Amino acid sequence: MKGIKSFFNPGATAVVGVSDNPIKLGSVIFSNMIESGYEGKLYPVNPRYDELYGYKSYKSVKAINGEVDLAVIVVPAPFVEEVMRDCAAKKVKSVIIISAGFKEVGREGEELEEKIVKIANESGIRVIGPNCLGVISSENVNASFAASRPVDGNIAFASQSGAFCTAMLDMSIPANLGFSHFVSFGNKADVNENDLFTDWMTDDNVKVIGAYIEEISNGIKLIDILKNSKEKKPVIILKPGQTNEAKEAISSHTGAMAGSIETFKTAMKQNGFIEAENIRDLFNLLMAFSWSKPLKGKNIGIVTNAGGPGIIATDAIIQGGLEMAKISEISKKNLSKVLPDTAALNNPVDVIGDANAERYENSIATLIDDDNVDAVMVLLTPQLITQIEETTKVIINLAKKSDKPIIPVYLGEKYILPAYERFYDNMIPAYKDPKDAIKVLKEMYDFYQISRVNGHEDKERNLLMKNLKKGNHRSKIMKIKKDGSNALSDDIVTLLAEEVGLDLPKQGTFSDVEEAISFAKDIFPIAMKAPNSVIAHKTDFKALYLNIQDEKELRESFIELKKKIEEVTKISDPEILVQEMIDIKEEIFIGANRDGDENVYESNSWGFGHLIAFGKGGIYTEVYKDIDFVTLPASKSEIRKAFDKTKVSEIVKGVRGQKPLAYDKIIETIAAVEKMLVLYPEIASVDLNPVLLTEDRAVAVDIKIFIA
Repeated sequence: MKGIKSFFNPGATAVVGVSDNPIKLGSVIFSNMIESGYEGKLYPVNPRYDELYGYKSYKSVKAINGEVDLAVIVVPAPFVEEVMRDCAAKKVKSVIIISAGFKEVGREGEELEEKIVKIANESGIRVIGPNCLGVISSENVNASFAASRPVDGNIAFASQSGAFCTAMLDMSIPANLGFSHFVSFGNKADVNENDLFTDWMTDDNVKVIGAYIEEISNGIKLIDILKNSKEKKPVIILKPGQTNEAKEAISSHTGAMAGSIETFKTAMKQNGFIEAENIRDLFNLLMAFSWSKPLKGKNIGIVTNAGGPGIIATDAIIQGGLEMAKISEISKKNLSKVLPDTAALNNPVDVIGDANAERYENSIATLIDDDNVDAVMVLLTPQLITQIEETTKVIINLAKKSDKPIIPVYLGEKYILPAYERFYDNMIPAYKDPKDAIKVLKEMYDFYQISRVNGHEDKERNLLMKNLKKGNHRSKIMKIKKDGSNALSDDIVTLLAEEVGLDLPKQGTFSDVEEAISFAKDIFPIAMKAPNSVIAHKTDFKALYLNIQDEKELRESFIELKKKIEEVTKISDPEILVQEMIDIKEEIFIGANRDGDENVYESNSWGFGHLIAFGKGGIYTEVYKDIDFVTLPASKSEIRKAFDKTKVSEIVKGVRGQKPLAYDKIIETIAAVEKMLVLYPEIASVDLNPVLLTEDRAVAVDIKIFIA
């Protein structure tokens, strides 16, 4: 990608803002470049000096003789624009702006940032920052003010927070965890995670990608980068902003919008990304994917010298979505030859408290050779006669030879610390809690499964997206939008629903009671309600009448409802919606909200598109909270998998001798809503509640659609 490579392997670098004060940031960055062993040309820039730290100092970037690939700007924000113009005149390829004081401080800083981006775009300069820590790469580049640099490795890491970068660096050093790229990109005025991930996906030095991101620049493009990559690399993201207070903090930190956390989580899971829950989780996952063998199955074997930890690990495996391996009879026979009579030969394999290194070795090797075992977790508690060092060497040797993951979990603190140092020095991922190990193994298993999925689902999604903005009634929608309305009337809703094949009840809207009676006479019992365009939440205003059996009851209810609508809305002679009653077996909710604007699927804009929610419906939807999600586009298989996570799906399939309901119909209904959103991405939100489920129908009796 244009200009990206020069951040990580520049032939010539200028640092603007170096001074004779060694603790000033400009000087720290310049010194870090020297100490990193940088082999390119290095130029300090400051008009007040002729020489700095043994290097000739230049009055400006433009005054440097020869090409400059990378400029690092460390001057107060008001002077950055002038330096950027200087870099443009010099035809610098890439710029890192360390300086703060831009959009994160308010409108004045935002305007200054916009000017800098304009200069960069016009001159073809790529910019990382402003308001960032800088960049470190394994190409002997340390263009940052970090106190240390990581060892070289295969992890590419990006962070919107410079402080988070320094914390990750500090954690990585004692663990010997290595990085190929380490980027703090701050405000993301130009280069963002999508630019970096695109480059790293094709970099042979990168095996794992990790990131701390406060807001995603373009969710649709991010997903496309992963899906279109020939080599499937694990991408692990930690994104804060799960509370309103955290979102406000993010905005003040980098001037960013946090976005919908539920949309982010669903998009990540559905599209093969890995979400970290906290900094320790992120670190654990990076370590595992960087060092461990792939986990090709979900059957975990346990070797332990204590029963209690074995039970805890068993719980963690089952609760974490993995399975306890069924040890083969041959393996049990082999174990019986090397273990005492008091040992447990089932899983977990308890080698008991007096186990020496040899007993561990024989037990681990036996499980690794068992085709029923996909990975081995080795638990060790430091008892008086436990051979910690010797057992550690055994595990390291076996892990290097095995094509299956061997994950040590040593419980304790004081006596096991040297063992962890030895594991890390030999690039063996090791953890101090079984739950941490299982979280890592589950993510490894899920990633391996996703990376092996064929292209059938991608083909289905691509076919769906070919219908983007191709609705038959687009002219009507655009006129409504132009007129400034956002709630679609029931007649327009019906047109859209029929276009995508939603099952609707027999219905009509009437302002005259005699017309309503004429319509209803052949379909009693009926329901009567206020149209959605008049009163959206009918239950709150008692604007819904159900199970009306005859003409007399209809006439009385019609007059009563009409009067109620007039009182609430001040509309004279309002229309009333009359519907056939459906023999309800279950109520389902389907809804969607758009993350981003109407052009989110086709432009370089913010957002992930529509989040579609479904689950238990009715007036208590928000109480039950039995909901799962997909993001658009989703295949029917993905919709089915998400719906099956809800509790109401078990009722739909039939429980306790009850007949199953129209399961396939509800999946088709969700897919129809998805198609509607593709045909009309102007739909900002849609609400089908309830969809009434019978044994052979899924009938959408109440649909609310809003455009924006």
